[in-house]
Amino acid sequence: MEAGYDYLHGRLQRRFVSLTGIFLLVFGFLLLASGGAYYGYSVSAKSNLDDLAAVFEPRTVNSITGSAAANVSLYPGKAVTSDSWANPFAYEPAYLRIQALLDGFSPIGESGVTISNILPSTRILIPVIGVDSTISELSILDLGDSRAYESPDNTVGHIPASANAGEQGASWFFGHTESPISREGSVFFNLQKVPEKLRNGEDVFIITDNGDNQFLYRATSSRVVHQDDLRLDAAQYAEINLVSSVPRFVYDYRLVVSGVLIALR
Repeated sequence: MEAGYDYLHGRLQRRFVSLTGIFLLVFGFLLLASGGAYYGYSVSAKSNLDDLAAVFEPRTVNSITGSAAANVSLYPGKAVTSDSWANPFAYEPAYLRIQALLDGFSPIGESGVTISNILPSTRILIPVIGVDSTISELSILDLGDSRAYESPDNTVGHIPASANAGEQGASWFFGHTESPISREGSVFFNLQKVPEKLRNGEDVFIITDNGDNQFLYRATSSRVVHQDDLRLDAAQYAEINLVSSVPRFVYDYRLVVSGVLIALR
């Protein structure tokens, strides 16, 4: 009996070792394949980062006249977006919604902003890309041998050391492109759409609100820098900088959309 037990025990042990080896081999292969796939995706995604650099170039839109107008489809295509097809009479073009938000602003002119003691803004809107978010002041985290600002949680975070929106100098605001693991939101997911709009000469307006005043900025440029090269530069005039992480699923670069203050109310 003792010999039979030793034989069975040794056989089971060898089988266990064999199966463990096969499992580790398969697992290692899957890790290698997934690592290779991720590396390939990372290289491909980073190769397109240059597309996110742009400078605002105003363009003239020619009206459609004569026989060319007959070739324009009015319904249910460009005139009414698909989410409004069920109730087209309630449809309001995007430019009208944006125009309503812009009513009442007064250009700041060459003298700049004359308001003193400007409070930190608590809301930011970028109508053309559907951003409407609260703003929170980010705290400084003590990491022992270094310090860093906390990550904004489902909101846009303002760097307190930078200027408040509306003040002379550079204001810096951070928001997540997406945060699938820590679930901190995707408030700036559509910020990647801004560079193409700037290249097309489209106006991209940014509105900040502190409860007492609203400040209107026009986006003027976008750029991409590695996360280690991002610097919170100062500015002579009232400027705004919006920052999110790119590319998707890699997030080691930063998209910076910058704008200048043009009006207030």
